[in-house]
Amino acid sequence: MKARLISNNILHLLMFVCFYLVMLYEYFDFVVPLYAVNNFVLSYSTTTICVGFVMLFALLVRLFINKSISDFSYAISMFVAITFAVPAIIMYQFGNCTIFAPLYSILFVYAITSKYIVVPKFNVKGVQRKHRLGILILMSLLFLVPFVMTYKFNLNIKAFSFGSELYEARAAAKSSSNIFTSYLMGPLTKVLLPIAIILGIKEKKLWMSIIGILLMLYMFAVNPHKALFLSIFLIVAFYFFDNYKAKAGLILSGILILIFTSIFVSATTGNILAESIFVRRMFFLPVQICNYCFDFYDGNPIYLSHSVLSSLNDYPYSLEPAFLMGDYMYGKPGTSCNTGIIADGFMNFGHIGSILFVMVTAVIIKFIESLNIDKTYFGIVIAFVMLFLNSALLTSMLTHGGLFLLLILIFFMKDTDNDKNMPHNHCSSSI
Repeated sequence: MKARLISNNILHLLMFVCFYLVMLYEYFDFVVPLYAVNNFVLSYSTTTICVGFVMLFALLVRLFINKSISDFSYAISMFVAITFAVPAIIMYQFGNCTIFAPLYSILFVYAITSKYIVVPKFNVKGVQRKHRLGILILMSLLFLVPFVMTYKFNLNIKAFSFGSELYEARAAAKSSSNIFTSYLMGPLTKVLLPIAIILGIKEKKLWMSIIGILLMLYMFAVNPHKALFLSIFLIVAFYFFDNYKAKAGLILSGILILIFTSIFVSATTGNILAESIFVRRMFFLPVQICNYCFDFYDGNPIYLSHSVLSSLNDYPYSLEPAFLMGDYMYGKPGTSCNTGIIADGFMNFGHIGSILFVMVTAVIIKFIESLNIDKTYFGIVIAFVMLFLNSALLTSMLTHGGLFLLLILIFFMKDTDNDKNMPHNHCSSSI
């Protein structure tokens, strides 16, 4: 009954409109008044308001009227629409933001839900079901070793306050990092440990889920990133409900609950930290960084000269792109302002780059859908999509574990959605 209710399209539409109105209120009443010093402005015209409503209508039509969308694409595109497209529309309407941020985010939604982008299925011999758990545990332990050797058990408990201590601890962790901790962080915290948590729940092995969560907390305590901490709740929450429409409802209701709760905390305690994280940082700051990237790199793309094409092109700046944006936006070259695929594409190849990167990412998402993975792992997929909205395309795939995730999904998780229809054999039989 609960799954049927939360899967209801009319309810989704009402929550979606409610989200737009709440975010509009928050931009006027919270973000601009308190963060004008960080260049959040209130600037609008009849034209931007009307064009913004046209884009919002195009988004609503695609999500709620198109009957050909698969449930998986619907849930993913709902997440993209909520976390980036709607804030981008609001900032275009009222925040002097470029039209291309919402425009390309809507293109992303249309591409994800398009029936014309088809990824052919292929046969691959994956790891036998009885061996999966043992191999995944072994990989997790091996990947964990460099972190224990580097950071030992110097846990920064103050990072859990999510205040300035978190950024100080992150800076200290970065100064101690090495090539192993840099490249294994994503695969360990975004793939292996999350899978261990879900497997523990599925196989009724509570000890494994507890160990997975404790190791995630350890990773946060030695190298704190808010997304890492929040992903624990994300992974567990999306374990529930066995259809993607219900999971889309969970996205909408969960985000609304977070926002309303943070507003309530601010109003009753005067502490705006939660509201700042769940409103400004999660929704509006990525759009603002995207807007500044469009302004800075307009007519001056860098053609991946800071990355894989560095041998062919000279990178023209002394700072890496994320720190360059920190310097450009705030006059603080030590501040890292990462950006997602839309601004990343524009930064490297102009408007063609934004369109290309959006389409490539849509194909990757379509490919994941074609693997027919168990719906209980949807939180891991959502965390992966979140990377594309906050990190460069190649960084997401190579540094943050995107490519590793695809390999794990192919060889360990392909067609696991069919496992529940097969006689159940505990994965632990091989250990």
